[in-house]
Amino acid sequence: MNTAMKQTSDKRLYERYLAVRFPVSRDTFDEIGELLSRTRQTISIYWQAYQAQGLTGLEMDHSPGQPKKTYGGTTPSIRFDVEQQQPADVGFEAVTLDSSIW
Repeated sequence: MNTAMKQTSDKRLYERYLAVRFPVSRDTFDEIGELLSRTRQTISIYWQAYQAQGLTGLEMDHSPGQPKKTYGGTTPSIRFDVEQQQPADVGFEAVTLDSSIW
């Protein structure tokens, strides 16, 4: 456990290692949750995953949270569009302004 904790640079994984290491010192899930700012349920989930699969059970399969928004089945790449493409490249009609208006 100590070696894995020293080798990881993933903050979330390190936190999970801490969560399952604390029960060895007989802290309750409530106390551990309070120390790590997590719920008792979250600490319990970490502990169960550790008991079932060891350290690999603590690795995240995906990032939790709200899924990325998609439009028409594709994920938007707005930053790329803005930085690398012209308006006409992404479907905007090219318009020439009459300079006499200005």
